[in-house]
Amino acid sequence: MILTLSILITLLLLAAMVALLIARMRGKPIPLAVLPVIGLMALMVGSASFFVHRASGEQDYRELLWQPLAADRIPMLVENGYTVFVDLHSDWCMPCQANRAGVLHRPEVVNILRSDKVVLMQANWIQDKDLILPYYGRVAAPEAPFNKVYGPALPKGIILPTELTEDAVIVAIHKAKGH
Repeated sequence: MILTLSILITLLLLAAMVALLIARMRGKPIPLAVLPVIGLMALMVGSASFFVHRASGEQDYRELLWQPLAADRIPMLVENGYTVFVDLHSDWCMPCQANRAGVLHRPEVVNILRSDKVVLMQANWIQDKDLILPYYGRVAAPEAPFNKVYGPALPKGIILPTELTEDAVIVAIHKAKGH
């Protein structure tokens, strides 16, 4: 709602600038100082709405219930009909941060991660190295970022690309669920 309202206000301010420019070109005495002021207002409202929108996605992501990586629990969860999304990352890893900000914070991805019978497991190379190393030995060569999805239709899981996309995450979860 706030995003829609701020976009509407930005568009109205831009339309006012165009109308004033047209009026000035037709000979109406419009002071030139008005145009930069309106333009600056449009820029400020537009920028604020961008950051508010990004922050709301980040807040939704923060509300996800991540569990620590427990590789030994994954087969039991899958057997009981759950889909498991594994996220292994590191604070120093730029692609990890890009995946988080550009994909995992997106509302469509957050919604599917929140969906029924999805368990989220996460580990950080800096803090959880002892949890990650044994898991890697069974599933893949070590790398960061690393994401894998398990589910009733994919009990051995599917490794997601290093550079995540919204579509890759959503399709993998649907496949793992058997949809």
